Amino acid sequence: MIRAFIFSLMATLIWADESVNVTVDRRDIVEGESITLTVTTNNVKSDPELQLPEIPDFKVVSGPNQSSSTNVQFINGKMTKNSTITLSWNLIPKRTGQLTIPAIKIQAGKKSYLSTPITISVSKRGSSQAGKVAQFFIEAKVDNNTPYRGEQTTLTYTLYTKVDVTSFDDDVPSFKGFWTEELYAPKNLKLREERKNGVKYYAATIKKIALFPTQSGEIIIEPMSAVIGIREKQQRWNDFSLFGPPSKKYTVSTRELSIDVKPLPARENGNISAIVGNWNIKSEVSTSRIKQDEAITFKVIINGTGNLQTVDMTEIYFPNELEVFDPEIESKENPLRDKIGGEKKFEWVLIPRFAGDIFIPKIQLNYFDPKQGKWVTKSAPRHKLNVAPNEKALISTIGLSKEEVELMGEDIRFIDESQPKWRNRNRALVTGTALTLLLLSGMVFAFPHAQNITKQRMEKSSGGWQARRALISAFGILDSAPDSPEEIYTHIYRSIINYINKKNGTKKIEYSTEEIIEIIKSHDGAEVYKEFEQILTRGEAVRFAPVSSQDAQNDMQKIKDLLKKVDHVW
Repeated sequence: MIRAFIFSLMATLIWADESVNVTVDRRDIVEGESITLTVTTNNVKSDPELQLPEIPDFKVVSGPNQSSSTNVQFINGKMTKNSTITLSWNLIPKRTGQLTIPAIKIQAGKKSYLSTPITISVSKRGSSQAGKVAQFFIEAKVDNNTPYRGEQTTLTYTLYTKVDVTSFDDDVPSFKGFWTEELYAPKNLKLREERKNGVKYYAATIKKIALFPTQSGEIIIEPMSAVIGIREKQQRWNDFSLFGPPSKKYTVSTRELSIDVKPLPARENGNISAIVGNWNIKSEVSTSRIKQDEAITFKVIINGTGNLQTVDMTEIYFPNELEVFDPEIESKENPLRDKIGGEKKFEWVLIPRFAGDIFIPKIQLNYFDPKQGKWVTKSAPRHKLNVAPNEKALISTIGLSKEEVELMGEDIRFIDESQPKWRNRNRALVTGTALTLLLLSGMVFAFPHAQNITKQRMEKSSGGWQARRALISAFGILDSAPDSPEEIYTHIYRSIINYINKKNGTKKIEYSTEEIIEIIKSHDGAEVYKEFEQILTRGEAVRFAPVSSQDAQNDMQKIKDLLKKVDHVW
């Protein structure tokens, strides 16, 4: 009896017809708002296969998101089964006007379908047309659309809303063509009343970012997108809920911004630099009256507003009478973060090797002041060192070292001041004593030259030894990196700088990404410089575009492999 019932039930099973639909949730939106494009297949036995065509008018911000459902109904004793598979994408319009989503080709089972194009009307924000007032949007704005190369322009993102915002998750662009510094990023949004386009909104500053353009010409700032949670008060909800009405997620976007960056003007005397802003310089010595072979400190302090990273004073030429050690560099950024700036201190240890008056020349700082629109030179004064002789030093009037003077003393002891003895005619002209004296005299006069040659060879071998150990030293820096992505990329940058310095015999503190790539390219036999550039670019953006710890570890291992390849041909 049961088998007969099941057989009769299966006999009455009706499958609904196959169908494919392509829809959007809205056809009339305001710029910055998103739409949801949905492809729905009904009663298709296999998953639909499709590839979104190129959509020039829209940016795909998420998707595809897939879901499926099955529904069984009994109608007049017959069972009807419906199976639905849904694919959806979030799209942001790139401009205003009548935009088009082109036809989409879909393979569903053994059949192919082609949708019809969909037209979307995108109105300009602030339009007075009925129903076109945006309930919420994000605005991007810069305080200077025409900065000089290297001059700060501040980018501000502001959220405007007329409804209750429950969550906010932003996706900041990469800012290609800029050096960036985050000025303000609150954890909790602070709302204030503000009128925009004649409409009352609640506004909150999301982020403030200082941008320093690294190239001249037009630079495009890509839109920032964000997913906003909005409280849907009109929806029905459980009165006993502890969390209030449910919220719905929306994706919104800012406009694309264009910055026209002016190049730095040429200068008649040719003294230009990469330093832009408003800066001051001063210098000081720990004491001006010292003894020979005693150490003093010399400081150069630069402070002002601008990109502190571009300030460099390591290439200073000191008098040959001074032995100079590598400087210690200390940076203090300005705590008043509306304008980037601060103080940078360079401190050298100097040891005078000669007595007398030694002059440290005045130090010049060349920078471009964008407010004045001209190059400016500021100087720190010249310093006079009064160096007294070191009584403990053994000084020879003929310029010989202490060791040479000791050898001279041994030779002097061979002089015989007694009365001469006449030589027998039958004896040789040159005696053993004369040969010994002649040999010792030659050694005395040849010693300084031999010492100089030895010193030169040691210096050359030292440089070669440093170059040979460049790769090992770079690996040591990488292996000491902590686990956080920011620290890993900092160690990657330090290891590359250390490697280049040891290979070239230089002592530069900083290199730009462009300088590093040019150096690597000149010693690159396998075109690995492109991979160097990708990793360094990710390292610059890690503060604004989070990178997982595993990805950072992979980049660190990749840098090791790349350095090995470069070292093989360097």
